[in-house]
Amino acid sequence: MTALPGDADARVRTGIPGLDRMLGGGLPRGRPYLISGGSGSGKTLLALSFLLEGLQRGEDVLLVAADEPPGEIVENVRSFGWDLASVKTLDANPGLKAFRRTAAVQEIRTMTDLRSLRDIAEDTKRPEAVEDISIQSIHLKLRQQMAGTPFRRVVVDSMTSIRRFAVRSSNDVQAERTEIQSLLRFLAELDVTTLITVTPGDPGVLAAEEILSRGEILLTRKWIGDRSVRQIKVVRMRGCAHDPERRPFAISPQGLVVG
Repeated sequence: MTALPGDADARVRTGIPGLDRMLGGGLPRGRPYLISGGSGSGKTLLALSFLLEGLQRGEDVLLVAADEPPGEIVENVRSFGWDLASVKTLDANPGLKAFRRTAAVQEIRTMTDLRSLRDIAEDTKRPEAVEDISIQSIHLKLRQQMAGTPFRRVVVDSMTSIRRFAVRSSNDVQAERTEIQSLLRFLAELDVTTLITVTPGDPGVLAAEEILSRGEILLTRKWIGDRSVRQIKVVRMRGCAHDPERRPFAISPQGLVVG
């Protein structure tokens, strides 16, 4: 697979060389992108590779964790030999207790403070108090934190879960779109490259992040007999040439590898 032409200086490497070749050198800097795929497809692993690459380049990086508690994330990548302990994390995961509740308010008291994955992994206690979770509240918290720390990479994992656990599940599509647009514009204006993981929903309905993002990378996984076949595809990427073909990838002892 040959590299496509592009301005390498304006690209942000993902930490996955094969994917960077598909992107002509990496993601165009300072824009939001979708990482889509079903459960177990490798979305979070790709996103964490992106953050690890930033750490290795001396950048400040941030994870908004809604799918899994941060402590579990540390454990899940330990087998790869990755050190993500210094990743700053906004913990928006409601925890197991919240999954069993029917009340609208979910437990995310830890959203009041940004902490490193190292600190969160050492503290497994969750408080009894509750706090609002919504796209707007996450935006406000990021705005506060960005005033003091110039994060260059942000991962939201995942927008699907944020919607699911939101205190205010809005039926106003335009209001939700405005909130997401405001968040993504804020990050783009600060030259932050953002990855947003999503689980595909109704193909006949475009979610706000699908409309507002500048590109999408799709991960798929299917079984052929007793063999798992994984593929990756750059579905769209505004403003730059890219490899549009589906390419096989594997999850190796070193992480995600595009072949």
